[in-house]
Amino acid sequence: MRPLYRLTLIVLIWAAIAAAQTGPYSVRHLVDDGCWTWFNDERALVDGNSLIIGSIDSAGVSRVDVVTLRNTEGTVTVQPYPLSRWKSKDDHNNPALLKLSNGQLLAAYAKHHLEPICYWRLARMHQSTVGLQLDWGPERQMTVPAKATYNNLFQLTEENDRIYNFIRCVGFNPNVMVSDDQGQSWSDPLVLIKSGGDGTRPYVKYFSNGKDRIDFLYTDGHPRQEPTNNVYHLFYQDGAFRRSDGSVIKTWEQLSSSPLVPRDGTVVYDGSRAGRGWVWDFEYDLTGQPVAAYINSFDHEVGNDLRYRYGRWFDADQAWSERQIAYAGTHLYVPENHYAGGIAIDPENIDQIYISADVNPVNGKPLTSGHYQIFQGVTSDQGQTWGWTQLTFDSEVDNIRPIVPRNHGCTHCVIWLQGEYRTYTDYQTRIVGIIEK
Repeated sequence: MRPLYRLTLIVLIWAAIAAAQTGPYSVRHLVDDGCWTWFNDERALVDGNSLIIGSIDSAGVSRVDVVTLRNTEGTVTVQPYPLSRWKSKDDHNNPALLKLSNGQLLAAYAKHHLEPICYWRLARMHQSTVGLQLDWGPERQMTVPAKATYNNLFQLTEENDRIYNFIRCVGFNPNVMVSDDQGQSWSDPLVLIKSGGDGTRPYVKYFSNGKDRIDFLYTDGHPRQEPTNNVYHLFYQDGAFRRSDGSVIKTWEQLSSSPLVPRDGTVVYDGSRAGRGWVWDFEYDLTGQPVAAYINSFDHEVGNDLRYRYGRWFDADQAWSERQIAYAGTHLYVPENHYAGGIAIDPENIDQIYISADVNPVNGKPLTSGHYQIFQGVTSDQGQTWGWTQLTFDSEVDNIRPIVPRNHGCTHCVIWLQGEYRTYTDYQTRIVGIIEK
C-alpha cells in the first residue's frame, strides 16, 4: 500500500471513529467552576430563557450562576453571583433555590456539619437587555440547636404561602423549619424522621407540587452503616403525614412530641432483597402519582456493582411497581462506596431519564473510556423495559450527577458535572448540559 494512500485511509478511519464517538446532541459549556451534592433541592431553576444554577465552586464559595440562552446555536451569557461570605470547599454546601410567590428568589445553604448555623439570602429578580438579573440582599444567618447541613426548599400556596426548609440537624436526622413571612424569619428546627440513635442519619429526597403536598423518599440510614437499607415513601398533605395510599400516620401537631420513624412509611424497596438501597430522585406523573429513582448495591458494602432502580406508585393497584433498570457500575471513591454517578428523572416526561455510569447500562461491562458517561433512557411501557443512548464519550474526564430542571419546556434539558471528582472536598468540575428546544 502506498504511504500517502495508507495515511489517507488512517485519517478516514479515525474520522469515522470520532464521528461515531460523538453524542446525538451538542453538549453546552455552561459554568466554568461548580459542584453539587444530590441532597439539596432545587439546585437549578428555569425562568424564561434563563437557567438559575446553584453550586459550590472549587474555592469553597456557595454561589448562583444565571445562564441565559441567547439563540438556538448554543450561545449563552453567564452572570455569576457569589453568595457566601465564607469559604468551605465541600460539595454539600451548594445552595437550594426557590422562586417565591412574591417573585423573589430564596437561596439557603450551610457548611457541612461544621457549625450550628443556617444561611440564606433573598434576591429581587428582573429582566434586562442582557437577560435575568438578581439583586441580592445581605447574607443572613440563624443559629440552630446542632450542626447543620443540606437545605431543601418548598412553598405551599394553599397553606398561605408557607415555606418549608428540610435540613439535617438535631441528632443527624432530617429536620424541618418553616417560614410564614416569605423567608424573612424561620421557626426552630423540628425533628422529622428519627432512625436509631443520633448519627444513624436517614437520607431523604423531597419533592412538592407547590400547592398542598410534599413527598419524602427516604432510607433507614446511610448504606455504609445499614446492611439492609430500605427505601420508603410517605407524603404530607392537609396537615398530616400519610403513607403512599393516603392513610394517615400522624398529624403535624403530633410530630412535635413524636417524630416519624422509617417504618411508618410505605416500603418501596426492600434492602434485604438485592443489597442496600439509597435514594436519588423523585417526580410526579401526569396524574400526580409519585415516581422514584434510587440505587441498590448488589455487592452490599463493596459498592463495585451498583444498580439503578425505578419505581412507580399505581393508585389502582394500591402498590409500588419497582425494578432494576440499568447497571450503574462502581462507586466514585472509597470510603463512599455507594456514591453512584447519578440518576435523574425528566419531570416533563417521566418516561425519560438520564444516568451517569462507568459501565454499559444494559450488561454492566466496563466502558472502554474508563470514565463515567451520561446515558439517556427511554421507556414506552411504564418502566418495564428501557432503551439506552450514550450521550457523552469523554476519555479524560468524568460526567456525573445529572439533574433535570423542572418546567424546562424543552425536548431535552439535562445538566451535569464534568471534570475531576476525587472526594466531596476534592474536585475540579464545570457544569455542562444538553438543552434542545
